[in-house]
Amino acid sequence: MKKILFFALTLTLLGCATTAEQAAQKAEKAKKVAAALADRHFTVEVQRMHPLRGRAVNVSYGYELTVKGDTLVSYLPYFGRAYNVPLGGGKGLNFTNRIDTYRTWQPKAGLTHIEISTTNEEDTYQYSLDIFDNGSTSISVQMRQREWISYDGNVEVE
Repeated sequence: MKKILFFALTLTLLGCATTAEQAAQKAEKAKKVAAALADRHFTVEVQRMHPLRGRAVNVSYGYELTVKGDTLVSYLPYFGRAYNVPLGGGKGLNFTNRIDTYRTWQPKAGLTHIEISTTNEEDTYQYSLDIFDNGSTSISVQMRQREWISYDGNVEVE
């Protein structure tokens, strides 16, 4: 009976140590994400795409949205309806451009909302990002010449 009690107590203590370690890792990740957002230097690696029409699609590795100070690097796949685009489809959501407006706020604890707008020769783009402390991110993109689209991904921190 004593061996069973000792074994149960040992498992409980190990479980507490693991939980404390996980909490410390989450706090460290939240700190790194917050620092990257504050510096306006972060990359969101996209894993899933949600077109307005049709089903969600997993995307291959390499698609991302990067903010580098006042520059936006958009390398995102696009499926949807285009209203008025250049012959051949144009750039879509694959471009590097200066950010026109950048607004950020925290609607609730653990969530940062960022709105980015930019314009190039093809269209005007409004990116809305919801970034959680764990780095999980959802992105929605509204354009004038194409249907809106959204993505899910994660902020990559060092």
